[in-house]
Amino acid sequence: MESMIEKIYNGSLQPDAYINPQDPEYRKLTKKTSDLMEECQKRFSESDFSFIEEIIDLYGKTYSMHSTASFVHGFKIGALMMIEVLSGKEQT
Repeated sequence: MESMIEKIYNGSLQPDAYINPQDPEYRKLTKKTSDLMEECQKRFSESDFSFIEEIIDLYGKTYSMHSTASFVHGFKIGALMMIEVLSGKEQT
């Protein structure tokens, strides 16, 4: 079995691949988004729909960057808490 460090090194550790929101509203919103996209595809010209898809793709990329930064920040906070706990010193 690979250690966590080996998984990180080999690129096989992908925490976001296991995220499955448990909020019941998540599935409803996902379905509504999908339905609205299908409606847009029917209503708009191919060019207009492509424009909408481009906006959504850009939003997805920026959201992914924000999620990555949030994960890194949270990980660093967790590491700092562990250092504080293991050192037995309170930092003020």
